[in-house]
This record gives sequence, structure tokens and C-alpha cells, in this order.
Amino acid sequence: MNDDPSHCSVGFMWDPKLETFDFGARHPVRVGRFQMVHDFLLESGILDTSPIEIINPEPVSDELLRKAHSKDYIQKVTEISTTGKGDIDIDTPGFVGILENSLLASGTIISGIRAMHNRRIDHFYSPTGGFHHAFYDHGGGFCIFNDIAMAVILLKELGYERVLIADFDVHHGNGTQDYFYNDSAVMTISFHEDPEWMYPHDGFVEDIGSDSGRGYNVNMHFPMDAGDDVYRYAFDELVPPLVHFFKPDFILLLPSFDAHYRDPLAHLNLTFKTIHYVAEWFHEFSHRNCNGCLGVVSGGGYNPEVFKTGAKLIISLLSGLHMEIPDEEPPFRDDEEIWDITRENVKRVKDCVFPELSLDYD
Repeated sequence: MNDDPSHCSVGFMWDPKLETFDFGARHPVRVGRFQMVHDFLLESGILDTSPIEIINPEPVSDELLRKAHSKDYIQKVTEISTTGKGDIDIDTPGFVGILENSLLASGTIISGIRAMHNRRIDHFYSPTGGFHHAFYDHGGGFCIFNDIAMAVILLKELGYERVLIADFDVHHGNGTQDYFYNDSAVMTISFHEDPEWMYPHDGFVEDIGSDSGRGYNVNMHFPMDAGDDVYRYAFDELVPPLVHFFKPDFILLLPSFDAHYRDPLAHLNLTFKTIHYVAEWFHEFSHRNCNGCLGVVSGGGYNPEVFKTGAKLIISLLSGLHMEIPDEEPPFRDDEEIWDITRENVKRVKDCVFPELSLDYD
């Protein structure tokens, strides 16, 4: 792998068939979402630069799919895909071809990992993926199959011993947590909005893993309107000591596009400066400590301008290409109440997690 974070080759995972889905005209995930990102990057000229390679993903194999999901659930998705009748969940409508589309969408992370493992590229970025609400035997939250779980299964088969899931999507990854709750070979760090009022109403500080996995499942949640300052405070207090302790061989990052203050489905108050701050830290860490083994999938993000600008920000950062970070003014600032709640939550995370890992803290 390239040991210089300022000059990296990046695979952009793309196939027009990613658009072959139909959740309905009023659904937050609408047709044109991924084409928009592709076209924006193409028009900006970034896809024509030498560090970027467009990679066509392969669908997830039946073998890998069966390792991550139950036979009955796969059969249910297959029947919906054939008939167009039935839904995955109340918020995740079924449609004809949903099986094929989901296998290809989940295949972006799998194909990206294989390309990195074979040293074709240094990193990959996918405009889709991060389906962290899918469980072993059911889906939901716009997620059919859990590509993060399949990615971890593949990475273990390829010989990676410690996988870090850095999940900064504004919604807690309840499905992914369920897969690896008792697994000390997988550390999940999730920063998300307070589950008391945010879907999926899961991911509390006290949910730290079980059995040998105790301490390896980390949930830090934020109050409504929390912004850049408290978010970076929590990041600096928690993430570096945890990640340095874990010493991952591979990092899967879900950036916080839907924690941006313009996102219509959430209530946090981040700007692109913090999204860049988080991604830059993981990028630099990966090169210093795990041979640059970092792959990024978009996760959520439901404001089109934020989504496509965030994609350009990530791919520019990974490759070393320059991009000016937009200068933004969010509608709220972190007040005393937000600071008090955040400090208390950070303390609770440390009290719950750090002793399990024998980490010193104040």
C-alpha cells in the first residue's frame, strides 16, 4: 500500500445499474441520487484525474450473502423481487428487481475491498453502501442487506484480524451492532443523534458489547442541535485512545453527511469542516498505522447539495486532491445545555468502556 496519504489512488465505485431501484417518488432515497454524485464529480473534472479510477462493482455472491443473512430472509427478498408484492419494512418498500439491485449496491464495498487487497487502489469510495440497519433475518431503515457485515466477513476471510467500523452516520447502526456485539475482533464506534428521538431508537451509551466483545461496541450520542464544537470535543476525547488501543488492520468509514445542518431527516448541526476533520483523522491514521487500509461508503445524506459536495470532499481528501472546504454558518451554536449534555455523555462512555479495555482516563 502507498504510505503517503497526500498521493493515493482511489477507486470510485460506480455502475449505472445502481439506479435500478424504486422506493417510490416520495421516499427519501430517490432515483437519480447516485447518478447525481457521478455527474457532479465528472463535471468537476475529478473523475478525469490520474489518482481516480472508476471501478464497476460486482454483485455480492450467493455464498457471501448466505453467510450474512438467513435462508428465510433471502427467500423473502427473492419473492418480493420477483413479484413486486410486499415490503421489506414499513419504511423500505419492495419492488421488482430489489434483489438484484441490493446485491449490486452491497457489492460496491465488497468489490472495493477486493481491489484494495489486490493493490489495484489505495482506497475506495462508494456513493452508496453503509446499510447498517439490516439484520441477519430482516431489513429496514432503507437497508435490505447489511453490506458492512458482509465486508467484515470477507475481511476476516482475507486475513485481517481487527476491523474497525467507524460509523458517523447520524442514525445508529443497530443492525451492524447486532452482528458484532460479542466480537472483540470488530470494534464499532458510532456517533449518532440521541436515540430517544432519532430512528432507530437504539445505540445507548450503556450498550458496550457482551462476552468477549465488552468494550468493543462504543455508542456516543448527541443532543438535538449539537454542532461542530461539541462534536469535535467528543471525537478528540474518545476516538484517538480507542482506535490506538484497538490497532485495526482495516477501517470502514461511514461519514456524517446526514449529520450536516441542512439534512432534512436529522437535527444535528455539523458543517463540512467537521465532516472533513473526522475523515482526515481516519485517513492519516490509516497510513500511519494500518498500511492505508481505509474504505469509505456514503451511508445516509438526504440533502442533494450536501450529499454530492460531501462525496467530492471525501474523494478529494482520500486522493490528496485539493478542495476548498465550504465556509458555512449553521443556524445554531452550541449553547451551555448542549455542552453539558455532551460532556456528561462523553464521561459516561469513558466510565462504561474504558475500564473494560484497561484504558486510563481522567
